[in-house]
Amino acid sequence: MDTAKRILAAYLILTALSVALNLILTPLYHDGSPEYPLWRILNWFMAAGVIASLVVSYLRRRDMTLKSLAQEPNALDYVRVGFAWYGSIALTMLFFWEWFWTLNPSSETGEAVTSHMVYFPIVDALFVVIALSTSRYLWNDRTEFKEEPPSPIGEYYQLNRPH
Repeated sequence: MDTAKRILAAYLILTALSVALNLILTPLYHDGSPEYPLWRILNWFMAAGVIASLVVSYLRRRDMTLKSLAQEPNALDYVRVGFAWYGSIALTMLFFWEWFWTLNPSSETGEAVTSHMVYFPIVDALFVVIALSTSRYLWNDRTEFKEEPPSPIGEYYQLNRPH
């Protein structure tokens, strides 16, 4: 399982770096036509990364919810997991809305092209942030919501309390 997590993390890192570099370099090599052939290829890899990030963030959220039934997690856990979960939801909605729009050959009106110029850089930047944070979580195999061993102080108290 650790190998699968590392492979998925590496995939997300490579895709995020490719998207970030292409976002920065597109104005340098693009000829001004409405076609973006490299983005058409990258969007397929991004789609898999978006779905993977959504699934991983859902599983993190579920684990946090189950753990919070037993003990209250700290506020930092809520912020981390909430950012990943709600950011992944927003990314999924925006990415697939824009991508399906571009896959429709009759959608390339002037309004749609303007929409792509506004939304896709936002989606790309959000993808890079979400994919890198998800890959960091997967690569480090964080144990933030797993059962913690009992503390020695608690064991001492249990052994020495008055009966």
